[in-house]
Amino acid sequence: MIFPHSHSEQENKTLLDWLAANDRRAVLKLIKFLDLKKGFDGATCLQHPSTQNRRGQHETGDESKTAGKTSLQSSWCRFNAKKWSVIIRNTGPLQIVKLRKLLGNEFSATKNSSLEEEILLQNCNILQGPFVVRKNIFDKIGGLIKDFGKVTLLEFFVRSKGELRMAKLTNCAWTRELTRADRGNLEGANFAEYASFGNKHKILRIVTENRIEWTACVANWKLCPEKPYVKPRSLPGIAAPICCSTVLGQMLVDFTRALDKHGIKYRLVYGTLLGAVRSKAIIPWTYDVDIAIPKSAYKNQSTFAALRNELGGKYYVGKSFGMLRAHMLMPPYYEVNTAAFFEGPHDLEGNALFSREIERAVKDMLPISGLWRSHVYVDFYKGKSAWMKDFSFVTINDQTYATVKNVDYKLTKWYGENYLKPIIKGKWVGLFD
Repeated sequence: MIFPHSHSEQENKTLLDWLAANDRRAVLKLIKFLDLKKGFDGATCLQHPSTQNRRGQHETGDESKTAGKTSLQSSWCRFNAKKWSVIIRNTGPLQIVKLRKLLGNEFSATKNSSLEEEILLQNCNILQGPFVVRKNIFDKIGGLIKDFGKVTLLEFFVRSKGELRMAKLTNCAWTRELTRADRGNLEGANFAEYASFGNKHKILRIVTENRIEWTACVANWKLCPEKPYVKPRSLPGIAAPICCSTVLGQMLVDFTRALDKHGIKYRLVYGTLLGAVRSKAIIPWTYDVDIAIPKSAYKNQSTFAALRNELGGKYYVGKSFGMLRAHMLMPPYYEVNTAAFFEGPHDLEGNALFSREIERAVKDMLPISGLWRSHVYVDFYKGKSAWMKDFSFVTINDQTYATVKNVDYKLTKWYGENYLKPIIKGKWVGLFD
């Protein structure tokens, strides 16, 4: 039984002891299904009980089949590793099978047809959430490798090379508690997990039904000019690598909103302020965004716990290499309906995602560096009382932020009188101080 989350706190209990009653019942159904259907390597239930009515009973007839088909297509099913991308679709072949009903804790041994249930299943080669897999198949692939944090399960299926036959069943459903995905937080992996995955499998891009993720952001003069960010609306922009400055811009939005919500003052300082004044943008070759907060908040550990809770596990926030920092636990991504990039629901090639322009853009991205300074982050500083006492406003990517009062004086002090002229010019590549 494989989970998308850590369950080490349950190590002294057997699986069926700590599972909720509905989940125990689902596991038994999957085990019996694999006993009866030798052609399948593993199986899972629906992600959520969306095909059940309020009493927990399944619908019947055509209504049930329609609801089941819709629910099956709400989670991963088929994948293809093509060039430097993993393409994942929620569609796959459907079939109807008959299984004996589960009565109490055991399946009925009788051949009475009234004790059979007709279920719809989907044939897949990848699954999302909890699943049961045959032990010999699991061992043959090499088991789970915990170094990959949030992409642990994806990494397992990529190693299977798409050769598994996995069933997704409509006659059972997991509880929401069991489907939570938190390996990145609970197993100690943070900003390096996607870099590790990308390097091991030479994967830069992960395409799913509703988002496109990158295992690393990019910083170069071709894709990332120093100007306000505008989200791409069409190909090839949507399918091209995401600039590190775009990721920093999102981090800036997330953290300033969280600070505002908790009533904590902040000021943009140093390189972040420099970019705001010079181009109303994030400097595209910078490692970080710089945020100063009051000394009292900086020294109070509850400040950073509150930020972590507010941002829902999206970031690591705390001590990092000698400073208080925030690292993103998710990769750079766009939320986008990707169906338009494929020729029908069963296309796993996605040729529209591989234009010459995009190929050129990713040419130099591998190998992905696992060094922490090769990934963007937020730096928090103890704000001097003079900084926090008064303020002015600046704009970055059409958003307004608070900063110090005497902007020109501070930037001249930090960067010299010619701070409006960038030091880096021409064909630059990578992140710099």
